[in-house]
Formats: sequence, C-alpha cells, structure tokens
Amino acid sequence: MSSASPFRSPTEAAPRKTDLQSLAIRPLRFVAFWLAILAPLAYPPLLLGGLDSQTFLVFVGVVALNVFGLLAGRGYGDRA
Repeated sequence: MSSASPFRSPTEAAPRKTDLQSLAIRPLRFVAFWLAILAPLAYPPLLLGGLDSQTFLVFVGVVALNVFGLLAGRGYGDRA
C-alpha cells in the first residue's frame, strides 16, 4: 500500500503565481503576435500614396506598432 495521502495540501491546491501570470500574458502575446503579422499590410498603401506630413506620422505609428508587436508577441507559439 502507498503511504501517500489522497488529499492535497493547501499550498498545492492554490493556483501558482506563474499560472496566473500565464493566464494574463498569453492573450496579450496573442494580440501582439497578430499585430506584428498584420501591421506590415498597411505599409504599401501608405508608401504608394506618398508621405506628406500627416501620412508620415501615421506611417511612423504603424512602424512603432509593428515593433511593439514583434517584441511583445515574441514567444507566443512556444510551449511553456
């Protein structure tokens, strides 16, 4: 017979901090990953239309979103 108890200790029953963090981080990585994928689709229309002062600001904003998506979405598909 095994001497292991069928009951968990209170520390084992509580969710770990890393589990809670992964629940919060995974959706953000999902959004950032797809932002990094889809943001470059805005480059050709912006560049083909010409870059005046307002369009240039939009282009810089799209590039910034793309960089953010690349950094924040890194590791989305990795199994933890």
